Amino acid sequence: MRKGFATVTMKDIIEECGISRGGIYLYFKSVDEIFMRVIENHNQKRLKEAKQYISEDKSFEQLIDEYLGRQKKRLMNLNNSLLIPMYEYRFAKTEDYHKEFFRDQFIYTKNIVLEILDYGFAKASMTNRCTDSLATSVVLLIEGISMLAVAAGISEEFIDKQMTSIKDMIFKISG
Repeated sequence: MRKGFATVTMKDIIEECGISRGGIYLYFKSVDEIFMRVIENHNQKRLKEAKQYISEDKSFEQLIDEYLGRQKKRLMNLNNSLLIPMYEYRFAKTEDYHKEFFRDQFIYTKNIVLEILDYGFAKASMTNRCTDSLATSVVLLIEGISMLAVAAGISEEFIDKQMTSIKDMIFKISG
């Protein structure tokens, strides 16, 4: 997060982790492999958190508010997130297997939103079972806001308006 993907080296990672050179190369051949594993672990943690929030039997509206709140927090703290390194990585890598990795990440993120929407349907907070396409739309909207935040910077007020619009869309389509 501090150096970004574009400038970090294996030496940086070895020094930061306090692991031996041989120890890290035993498991990873490159920064790319480490980065992909970090992203996969991060996404698994986010899905686990979403399932935990759902298991707390909160209201559907609370879950939506919490999810959008976490997105806002991420957008307001770009220097403490993996968002910028993710974009650096994506635009530096053009091989097909990297495209598949990013498709998988999109699907993983969509599944987090889908878990929340399916919960809303199960709790009868949603009457329209269009959760798959709605989850796709929510992720695409947040991804667009994220790109704008990284590329041009955005205000908290702008983020709040967009998150309100996403929430309104969810409840309009789901009701």
